[in-house]
Amino acid sequence: MAKHAQKSRRYVGPTETVGYILFDASSRIPVTADNEFTDRILNIDKGVQAITTPIMALWDAINDLFVAAFVDKTRSRFGKFRPYLVLYPLYGLPMTLLVYLLPYVFWGTGSTFMPKIIAWAVLSMFNELTNTLASICRTGMIANVTPDPQERISLITKGHFFAFGDNLPKLIFPILRDIISLSGKYSPMVADQKLRGLFMGFGVGTLLVSGLFSLYFALVSKERVFGAESAREKPPTIRESLNALRHNRPLLMLMLADILEGINVRGQSSTYERSILNFANFGTISGIPGSPVSYASYAYVGKLRQRFSTKTLWIAADNIQKPVTILIFFYGMIKVRNPAKLAKGVTRNFMDLIPMLIAFGIENTVAMSLYGTKKVIPDEIRNECIDYGEWKSGFRSEGMTGALRGFPGKISKMFGDTMTNAVMKLVGFQTGRNYNQQTEKAAIGVFAMSTIIPTLFSLIALIPKFFFNISQKEREVMYVELAERRAAAAAALTAAHIE
Repeated sequence: MAKHAQKSRRYVGPTETVGYILFDASSRIPVTADNEFTDRILNIDKGVQAITTPIMALWDAINDLFVAAFVDKTRSRFGKFRPYLVLYPLYGLPMTLLVYLLPYVFWGTGSTFMPKIIAWAVLSMFNELTNTLASICRTGMIANVTPDPQERISLITKGHFFAFGDNLPKLIFPILRDIISLSGKYSPMVADQKLRGLFMGFGVGTLLVSGLFSLYFALVSKERVFGAESAREKPPTIRESLNALRHNRPLLMLMLADILEGINVRGQSSTYERSILNFANFGTISGIPGSPVSYASYAYVGKLRQRFSTKTLWIAADNIQKPVTILIFFYGMIKVRNPAKLAKGVTRNFMDLIPMLIAFGIENTVAMSLYGTKKVIPDEIRNECIDYGEWKSGFRSEGMTGALRGFPGKISKMFGDTMTNAVMKLVGFQTGRNYNQQTEKAAIGVFAMSTIIPTLFSLIALIPKFFFNISQKEREVMYVELAERRAAAAAALTAAHIE
């Protein structure tokens, strides 16, 4: 143990730990409107999506900064973040309900019907606003629930490991989707109508459960990290926060990585599984071999943390499966020679369900070998950046840190999303069409956009990760000094209250 290392102390009790596990699961429970909802059920033209994406992304990036500044200035006896988590079900549910009502209002309209497009775009913008507020408060609470970094790592690990069932709605949803789409009992129009109701029920229902979990945690938890700024008469200004974050090198490296990852064609796995293979449970079935490996991977997260740097684990967990993904693309492009399969329209391996299940099962198993690390490390990197900013500037700025980290990434994501929709349009993918109605050119394009294209683009994001500069020794020094400052600030506040 280095001489600067702190002795770990426990702050979070059993009730709050359970609340944290539920709270952590709450971000993964909701079944959100995906590509199939937008393309098939709501029927929004890909060209229109390519045009509206930059507008909505720019709005998202701008409102992040205003929401973050607003949250950072919040001072209440309930804390900085807890009030918004308590209110989340009230402002999140109505927006989601309205989105899922759109197919009922505009059913049967064309893919370029302007009133539908305007309603969809406006509601999407309001949803981004509510999601931003919830996201900033969620990350702020995770960073502030305990000042002890070892306990924080333990909580993050428990949150991911013990949150059994958090993905259950996302597992049940594709099963029901496939029953409707593959049964043969319904005409294409009736099947689409039933899918419309399925999205509505799961979308609103899972968000309600998520909101209740968030509410429970807000009621039983405490915000325990109050930096030196808590002794100030006024919270830091936006200019102060921006200036402080400009000198936060770890955060800048995270931002640059997000930028480079954002300028990428989005993986179209969901579209491939549903529009080409017509099997929404593809991810569930191919993930079975890797499932036990994923849970076992949590057992050695601590040992890997001791042996390797955060930077090394970050890079390894994000990229371990990518060579396999590239091989899957080349295998999938091989032409089929079997006459029976050709008669069914299966011209290349990627259109054949069983071989693809095996191939992606292997890829998933390789990825799951570092699943625990991939889940724990990114959360702790973000928290370390928040603490690093406090260490260098003398005050905490959780909201602005989170917003600024996301701001350039969302701008670059705008280009990535626009490029994705434009490429989908270019390869001939048609919205509003059911399975087996896409051309071979469109099918190849969707498969490539599910495998090799996003994989190759993402490799450039490795560059800034090599320059992440919080070493083990520096981290120990940082937390010792932060503990001393926070104790001094708490003493000053106590003295001021006595006077």
